[in-house]
Amino acid sequence: MNPDKLFDYLDGKLSASERAQMEERFVSDPEARRELTVARQIHASMTDSREVVGIAEPSPTSERGPVLARRIMIVFMVLVLANVTFGIYAIFFMKNRQRAKQRTEQNRTELRQSLSQTAAAALPTPTLGIEEITFSAPIAEQNEFANTVVDEAKRAGGSAVKGLADEHGILLFAEIPTARVKEFREALKKLGANIPATTTETNPGDKTILQVRIAGGQ
Repeated sequence: MNPDKLFDYLDGKLSASERAQMEERFVSDPEARRELTVARQIHASMTDSREVVGIAEPSPTSERGPVLARRIMIVFMVLVLANVTFGIYAIFFMKNRQRAKQRTEQNRTELRQSLSQTAAAALPTPTLGIEEITFSAPIAEQNEFANTVVDEAKRAGGSAVKGLADEHGILLFAEIPTARVKEFREALKKLGANIPATTTETNPGDKTILQVRIAGGQ
């Protein structure tokens, strides 16, 4: 909108029809209302300055050109400042969103790594006197070995279940009748298992629990 029209509107120098047209535009155009707000602030500050120094209202013929130029320059500077401020705010807002997204992805990555480490740690060394039998097998063959161990447990009158499996290997738990543990151990030994010194003779129960670990190998 023409700044001269804005200031003429504020000075009451427009005709009734022009004033009505301006007011209709203010109602329908948000940008025009914003320009009016800026012009009203400038107009008020200029009026206050004239009252303080006691300067008379400049005549239209001698001062209109410089005053109009100053008004246009001030309006232009205010609008540029508003646009720059909005641009800085938009950039700051987008940067914050990007940093928040990066932090979320980092947290998810750390959580996945923590869970992976926990799963690896879940393949513990034998505890509470549980005997551990170990196999060394390539990763591609480990699942087949695990199925063979389950089958041998069934042949010995017991059962076996697969526990956790990860890139470090497969862990199984076998429950074998105590009287047939030796038979089960011998069957796994033939498959290439590393059998520890027997402890079943000291087991007073009807069944013995053994731990079978299949770890990576060449």
